[in-house]
Amino acid sequence: MKLFWKLFITMLGFVTAAFMVFGNIIINIPFKSSIERETDRSVEEMHILLYAFTASLDGLPDGYRASGLAVTEITKSLEKNLGNNNNIIVYNEDKEIIYNSSSYESTLVNAEQKEDYAICSITKHNGSYFTECFFEVKSKAGNYYIGINKEIDFIFEDREILYNNYRLALIVLFIFSAVLSLLFSIGFTRPVRKLSAAARDFASGNYQRRVKPSGNDEVTALVNDFNSMAWQLEDNIHKLEDDARRQEEFTEAFSHELKTPLTSIIGYSDMLRSMDLPKEDIVTSASYIFKEGKRLERLAYKMMELSFAGRQEIELASVDTEELVEKIQKNAEYLLKTKEITLTTDIEKCVIKGDMDLLQSLFLNLIDNARKACSGNGRIILEGKDYGEEYKFYVKDNGCGIPESETEKITEAFYMVDKSRARKEGGAGIGLALCVKIAGLHNAGFEIKSKEGTGTQVILSFKK
Repeated sequence: MKLFWKLFITMLGFVTAAFMVFGNIIINIPFKSSIERETDRSVEEMHILLYAFTASLDGLPDGYRASGLAVTEITKSLEKNLGNNNNIIVYNEDKEIIYNSSSYESTLVNAEQKEDYAICSITKHNGSYFTECFFEVKSKAGNYYIGINKEIDFIFEDREILYNNYRLALIVLFIFSAVLSLLFSIGFTRPVRKLSAAARDFASGNYQRRVKPSGNDEVTALVNDFNSMAWQLEDNIHKLEDDARRQEEFTEAFSHELKTPLTSIIGYSDMLRSMDLPKEDIVTSASYIFKEGKRLERLAYKMMELSFAGRQEIELASVDTEELVEKIQKNAEYLLKTKEITLTTDIEKCVIKGDMDLLQSLFLNLIDNARKACSGNGRIILEGKDYGEEYKFYVKDNGCGIPESETEKITEAFYMVDKSRARKEGGAGIGLALCVKIAGLHNAGFEIKSKEGTGTQVILSFKK
């Protein structure tokens, strides 16, 4: 059963049941009070009758036993004085009727009676209701039984009128409660229906669907939680889509990077295998094969470094910045001398936490990228500055720079701004991707600032 119908039926049933219970209580409380009042009045009248009847019998001459006629006359006289629509029945010792002012016959005549106590009850006779009291009278003129009854139909009629009005009120209340329950159920479940619709839209691919919260209750909290979940899921889905795109581009780029040197190697090796070439052509072909083979070797090493950097967990040790830069300078000499590019360093002495080998790989890749971007008379500057809580390295060059639109993509594996220049310099577009991963292992900030035609600056921020 849906929540809407549960709320509707529960509210309507509760209100109706509560009204029925309390309505019956309210009607029956005055009804019972009226019955008790009339019963008490009958008992009082019974006592008056008994006192007068006993006094009348005791007033007879001694030794006189009252006859049925005398008892009848006494009873009529008392009944006339008593009034109040009371009916009186008098029985002799054998419980035979001596006098009865109506057709009513006592239902208590054979009931067990305690001494000096009257028996009272509510009875029904010929469709009418009566209060009846029954008592034994003992006198020197003889023993008798007297019953007094009075019609109380008006009490039951009043109750029936109240019940008729109550039934009408119950019908009106039921309709009114049904309308209110319906409106409340619609209002209460509206956010739930919106959430359900939003969830279906989200499942069908509409990741921008949200539910507007209203109010400050638990349902609103649920709506806010759904929206938070939707934002997070949308971000994760976009990240997955972006990762899938990057993976596809990575695979395509990697396949292409493998295909180009392999095509050259296969072509030149086939020439050497199948043709009788002059020595000069043999040397040229062998040189191409060697060059492309070294390129594949560099690609394999870079891929291994990239994969290793993404999986390993490193232990950070104390690294002296001057010692680190000294090792970087020695390793960079071979890279830079081929293009006559100068490397200038300006390092403030400090101790940072890191892995010496990975940091060397990080800076050598940055220097190598700067070398590829520079033409003749290029200049690369490596600076290190202590800012108290952070230590920052700056790797600057006066190369060709990077277009602003390419800055965000340049750290993706195999992405190259100028593919022909990169391949000519022996690059595969993996260096910066590796740098970003190594920086991430050190929890270091990585920022690229570049302007086309004026050079590039990479900023690395290490927490001390």
